[in-house]
Amino acid sequence: MSAIGALPRLSAGVPKVVLPTDRIRADAGLAQYLVQAGALTDADIPETWNGVLEVCARALDGWAKHQIGPLHCLSPVFVLEVNETEDLRSSRRGQAAGYRSAKLCWIERQERQWVVGPGLEALERACAGLGAAVLAVLERAHLAYPLFTPDMARSVASYLYWYGEDDEGMALEEQCDDPDEREEMRQQMVTRELLESAFPAWACSFGARPPKRPTLRALSSKVADERLHAIVDDALALSRLHLKDEFRPDLDGEFVAWGAVLSWREDDVTVRIYDDLLNTAHQGEYCDLIGDIELPLDQPARFAEWRAAMRTRFRAIGLIDTLIHALSAGDWR
Repeated sequence: MSAIGALPRLSAGVPKVVLPTDRIRADAGLAQYLVQAGALTDADIPETWNGVLEVCARALDGWAKHQIGPLHCLSPVFVLEVNETEDLRSSRRGQAAGYRSAKLCWIERQERQWVVGPGLEALERACAGLGAAVLAVLERAHLAYPLFTPDMARSVASYLYWYGEDDEGMALEEQCDDPDEREEMRQQMVTRELLESAFPAWACSFGARPPKRPTLRALSSKVADERLHAIVDDALALSRLHLKDEFRPDLDGEFVAWGAVLSWREDDVTVRIYDDLLNTAHQGEYCDLIGDIELPLDQPARFAEWRAAMRTRFRAIGLIDTLIHALSAGDWR
């Protein structure tokens, strides 16, 4: 019996997907927009690729990550979507077809838990108020990259379990008919006492205005340890960035686009509250986008404006990542 020859193969240059002419033309228009905006160059085009949209999406994601720089803890992903015109969807002949606009959104690919309590406590031991000051900087940086902090855990616990109150008292009264039921429910739920025991008093506020503390800059001069001083320097740099409340997604539902969960200890109550929040959100509408922007394809300057506006955020993301890494990776015993 004669040997069977090798099966024929298509050349690597033959695309795996054949698209209609109108869609190819629309993809080309998007690519031209990104070239004009400076976000797509010859170096971004691989030797083999399946479609222009894939090339454009990868180029944008790669460009944004290059602006941020190397990361240890955070994993932002920048996603490109297109809004088709009616002509393109219906494939009418004789009419100009293309994309109305492109939507660029960014998310955290895989939010993770980072234990930062021991590092913050080391700062507080070195200088009273320093751990609280660095934590406050991370909390204020939510416009750049939202973090699930101890104070956010307290806020979520209030509306998730306590009907918006400062403790569980009203929830127990509403749901239980007698003292025994209330006590049984209290033992099973997240209570204010449980939260207060999970963090130092300076790490999580419960309504009362915290005492006025010296500024981070004033405290930094009192730190001699090089590791701690590096953390303070990065926190100072982050605190000086001017972050604006823009590019917030216009989506209904529970916000769950957290970049990271900052717990005090491994598997402490922060993780339980975060998991309960996700379970509740996924039963209805929720928002898992950190930010987004609509880019009209007849306005290349719009991308340049977004790029300029994001420069500060990119810097902030890098500093947030550096701080989380330093606080969670060190041996602070």
